[in-house]
Amino acid sequence: MPQQFTSDQIKKLEELGIAVKPEDLKTEEALPVAPLMPPLPDQVILEQQPPENLKIENSSLEIGNSKLEIKPKKVSPVFPLISISGLTLLSFGGLVLLKGNNQTASATIPSNPQIPSSDVSDSAVPTQVPKSIQHYLLTSQQYFSQAIAQQGSTTDSTPTVELLNNSILAATEAIKEFPDDYRGYQQRASIYKALIDSKPELIDQSISDFATAYKLNSTSAEVTRSLASLYAKKGDAQNTIAYLNQTVALEPTKAQNFYDLAKIQQQAGLLTQALDTYNKLILLVTDAAQKSQVEIEKSALEKLVAQSPNSSTPSNSSNSLPDSVYTEPSNIESPTIQASTNTGLIIAAPEEDETIKVTNQTDSNSLSGNATLPANQKEITISNTNISSTSQVYVTITKGGKNQNLQVLSKSEKSFIVGLDSSISEAVEFKWWIIN
Repeated sequence: MPQQFTSDQIKKLEELGIAVKPEDLKTEEALPVAPLMPPLPDQVILEQQPPENLKIENSSLEIGNSKLEIKPKKVSPVFPLISISGLTLLSFGGLVLLKGNNQTASATIPSNPQIPSSDVSDSAVPTQVPKSIQHYLLTSQQYFSQAIAQQGSTTDSTPTVELLNNSILAATEAIKEFPDDYRGYQQRASIYKALIDSKPELIDQSISDFATAYKLNSTSAEVTRSLASLYAKKGDAQNTIAYLNQTVALEPTKAQNFYDLAKIQQQAGLLTQALDTYNKLILLVTDAAQKSQVEIEKSALEKLVAQSPNSSTPSNSSNSLPDSVYTEPSNIESPTIQASTNTGLIIAAPEEDETIKVTNQTDSNSLSGNATLPANQKEITISNTNISSTSQVYVTITKGGKNQNLQVLSKSEKSFIVGLDSSISEAVEFKWWIIN
């Protein structure tokens, strides 16, 4: 018996452009039906079978035994494809959505409609932001601060050493990533400098890093003063003076720099230079007691320079930096620290105003120094390796012995004797210089 359609079904089919003649339909064979509509380019393909009834399910339209399947091929703008009985099929970016009259179509849509959905997960991965040098410096300093807090808490130095090595490695990463920025070298050099008391073998590495930092930035007074301090620890008066001269030029209002420089200049026998430094220093000192002491030193030098015209700066001395410091490139890969339970690990806290003293310069080998003649004692012998038969020795009282005539009583190889005509009941402090 031929298949019969209701008038509503026939009307819907006619709206779709399908001419239906019920008397020509048979139940045993497929109904030859013209295409519903020309396939939309790159969007839909319609496949047909004999219809039996009409229903909508998922993304297919069934009319009887005829099944209409919608097969999207590429991303397209949103527009309705088929509307039947209040239901609308929408195509959006290759997705098929079903919407009723009282419903709103919804779907998860890529933020960029030009990117295929299969690529969304890859494109959503954020790009890693390059680390700044501040990141490495802060990380290094945090490890270093933790190491200072950790030291001494246990007998095993391993945890502290691990923190120090992490601090060194972070500073080294700053150097690798930013080789033209002096701060990475300065950070690593400062770590080594803080360890020199217990790890003296690190002094050369610290000097090398600070020297590289100075080449990259010659305007950092912190770097030049650190170099002066390190060379003083090595007993190198020439480099100590050279870098202190650089420091006072960069920080012309900081009294400590001038005081340290004047002391070392005197020890090295650079009396006219020391006097010039004292003249600048006295303008900066505000404390009454300190200013009085500086005036005594200055006055003594003035008398000495007036008495000895040969006390001028030796021709082989210079305030310029020696060429040797520029031939010490830093190694990017610097040594880490080995843990040891046998020896204590000392991390020196940085002291900005720490006095700089040349370690190997003492009263026994420098060209100037201080001494005290004890009370009720007439004379004192001072040993010094710089004394020779042709040396001139000058002394001046700095405290006590008012109206007394303190003088050099005699001199010989490697020593000289200073005294009074007769002993007195108070100690006499004095300063001495050797002019060769």
